[in-house]
Amino acid sequence: MADARTQIFASVRQALGRTSLPDPAEVAAEAAALSVDATATQPALKHQDPLAEFIARVQGERLAATVERIPDDAAIPAAIARYLQAEGAPLSLALPSDPAMESLDWTGIETHRTLDPNEGAAISRAHWGIAETGSLILLSSSEQPTLYAFLPLRHIIVAPAASVVPHMEDFWAAFRASGKAHPRNINFVTGVSGTADIESKLVRGAHGPKALHILLTGDA
Repeated sequence: MADARTQIFASVRQALGRTSLPDPAEVAAEAAALSVDATATQPALKHQDPLAEFIARVQGERLAATVERIPDDAAIPAAIARYLQAEGAPLSLALPSDPAMESLDWTGIETHRTLDPNEGAAISRAHWGIAETGSLILLSSSEQPTLYAFLPLRHIIVAPAASVVPHMEDFWAAFRASGKAHPRNINFVTGVSGTADIESKLVRGAHGPKALHILLTGDA
């Protein structure tokens, strides 16, 4: 594979009329020049507070999510019970093998780890939110399987309010600074699944959950 990669890049350089490898210092200088004015192309937020922008965006018509602010993780089970009851849904939840989640008091809610093809509700934990797009960032792991974000009818995502950043570039900077190993999947969940492919009529839940409920923990 390495030899094939080398040959491909050599062919590209030859086609461009280059006979040698680029100077690493020159490449670094060009990359730095491209990033100097990155903020100039970022869209202005309507709200000065990124969290306020994020909440307004995810609750808008396009993303159609619901949001509740809660003080901490201990309040998660009660908040989910309120949500499911308001939806007229069974008090049943697919819970990933996250020790922090499993240690909470789930009295009154039936929890299970195995996802059913007709799963009613499942919970995920997001590490960041992006105000610019209303996206939540899910990092796949053994404690956070990707399928939990796509199979259930109702997807519940827990995220720290303080983790909401203004723009996409801010997320990548925060991710690199966190020291977290790059997971196999980074999923950007932006609102409820939907499509308007058929007769331009919007249908929710076509390719994933039909409802998205976000629990924001703590202060921003």
